[in-house]
Amino acid sequence: MSLIGHLEELRKRLVISAFALAFGMIVCFIFKSYLLDLFVQPLGDRKLITLTPTESFMTVFKMAAYVGMIVVSPVLIYQIWAFVAPGLKAKEKHVILFAAIFTSILFLCGVAFAWFLVLPRALDFLLTYQDTFFNQQVQAAKYFSFVAMFLLGFGLIFELPALLLTLIRLGVVSPKTLAKHRKYAVLAGSILSAALTPSQDFFSILAMAVPFYVLYEASIHLGKLIQKRSKKTEVEVVDGPEGEAAG
Repeated sequence: MSLIGHLEELRKRLVISAFALAFGMIVCFIFKSYLLDLFVQPLGDRKLITLTPTESFMTVFKMAAYVGMIVVSPVLIYQIWAFVAPGLKAKEKHVILFAAIFTSILFLCGVAFAWFLVLPRALDFLLTYQDTFFNQQVQAAKYFSFVAMFLLGFGLIFELPALLLTLIRLGVVSPKTLAKHRKYAVLAGSILSAALTPSQDFFSILAMAVPFYVLYEASIHLGKLIQKRSKKTEVEVVDGPEGEAAG
């Protein structure tokens, strides 16, 4: 594909992504009352405060945008992979399609993991820390931004297996190389977890770093299985015609 062709493809993918985001945001804004009830559940009896006349509206608007982004994330992820696909061979395009589906599932799993297991405990720790000395009041705009970044951070971390397995399937990297550089991956995972966790507390960082390492190890073992299966398929393809000729 020529440079103009790539630019046209990029424009197409950006337009589709923009429409998907707008659609997701509009739908979430329509159901804003249900979403507000859902998002304030981790706070318990605490009430959110607003400091400016426009903060209530802008907070709801941002919340709809954040949740809309999560809802249409499969569409957005597919657009990213689809932009890469024209530069690949037919066999590689099949890998990209699988990667888009796998990536979307993992992203949503990461969001669910954060929402049900990590976020309630992180908020309970942060909002009750030394509460005998501090009067903890939660500002609405900062709370929703915190929750959104928290969920998106875990969603991105859970993308790791899809990324690594795709690179293994395309021959860019091997499981042996990943295993060899395991210690650097652990360091990178710790740094990435600290950067993606908005609360910066030890519990949240650890809760993100541990899944990162587990997913990294799982990617190595799954990558080995993929390589064995690929080699077996190649042998069958090569030996097939010879076997038929011999028969």
